[in-house]
Amino acid sequence: MSLITFRSSTQGSVIMFGDNAKQLLSAMALPESGEMTTAELTAKIALLKAAIDADKAHNAIVWPEEQDGDIDKEQPIIIHFSQRATPMLQLMERCLAAAETIRWPA
Repeated sequence: MSLITFRSSTQGSVIMFGDNAKQLLSAMALPESGEMTTAELTAKIALLKAAIDADKAHNAIVWPEEQDGDIDKEQPIIIHFSQRATPMLQLMERCLAAAETIRWPA
C-alpha cells in the first residue's frame, strides 16, 4: 500500500494512502504527480468543496457515540471521502492565504 504526501514549504503536509489520494486528485482533475500553484488553488478548492458536499449528501456521517443502543465493536468504522478530504482542503486554504504551492510525487 503506497502513501502520497502533499507538501508545502511552510504550511505543513498531508499524507494519504495512494488509493485515497488518487480519488482526491481525480475529483480535482489533477495528475498523480505534480503541483498546485497559488493561481490554481481557488478553482481546485471549489472543485474539492463540491466533491465533499456531494459525498456528504450521499453518505451521512454517523459517529459511533451517536448511535442508539449497543455499539458493535466488530463493525468496521467507515471513513467517507469527505472526512479524508478535509485535511487536504485545510492545507489548500492555508497555502492560498500564504501564496504557497503544494507539490506531490507519484
